[in-house]
Amino acid sequence: MTPEPLSEKIQDGDAASTSLQAFTGKYYREYAARKGANRNNLLQNPEVLFQTLAQEAAMIRALRSVHLDTHSARILDVGCGEGDSLWLLLRLGFLPENLFGVDLLEDRIRKAKETNPLVSLECADATGLRFQNDSFDVVTETMMFLQITDDDTAKRIASEMIRVTKPGGILLVSDWRYSKPGSREFKGVSRRRLDSLYEFGKRTEVRGVFRGALVPPLGRLLSKNFPFAYFLIQALFPFTAAHTVTALRKVGDF
Repeated sequence: MTPEPLSEKIQDGDAASTSLQAFTGKYYREYAARKGANRNNLLQNPEVLFQTLAQEAAMIRALRSVHLDTHSARILDVGCGEGDSLWLLLRLGFLPENLFGVDLLEDRIRKAKETNPLVSLECADATGLRFQNDSFDVVTETMMFLQITDDDTAKRIASEMIRVTKPGGILLVSDWRYSKPGSREFKGVSRRRLDSLYEFGKRTEVRGVFRGALVPPLGRLLSKNFPFAYFLIQALFPFTAAHTVTALRKVGDF
């Protein structure tokens, strides 16, 4: 059975947050039931390895392009899940006391705290972040907007991400740019959609776009059976890279 889209039109206020949390939890339970426990297990599923490497390589290139000070940069990961993206930041030398993560699901935050005990993590609704304006040098999201099919919810989250980013600071959007044909479950994060969310030229400007993982059927096939060809295909046929990391700079005093 195809699950409902992750977010639908819901009312404002506390009831909205509770409803979105319920939608989100239901979505992930149904996803796990359909795909199996080892769907994204690096040890058990060889289809995942090069998809993950490509995603991480794109994020690393994006971070390298904006020349951050790893000892002072304050970073917020919105929709941090179980903390995988935060682990990458720690491996790159960013200090745990400067890393923050929020996620809507309590069980994911609980697991993230178990593996990242020195990072500040909380269960929170990203449409209303508790942080003050201009709090972070970098604000990131990973694979979140693809699953948020309601434009109003997505725009509220993007606006909050911009609000808490310092003027001149960086927003990193790591997401899938293509929708799944014939499905209401996902909504691709195309350049046009990014422009709608982050208001290019008014609130943000594009600093760079970095290609990551390939279209899942192709990427998983290559990762398992022809790993030597994975990055060659990515380089020769850029359109096959369904995942990108877009680096944005906050402009103005928003």
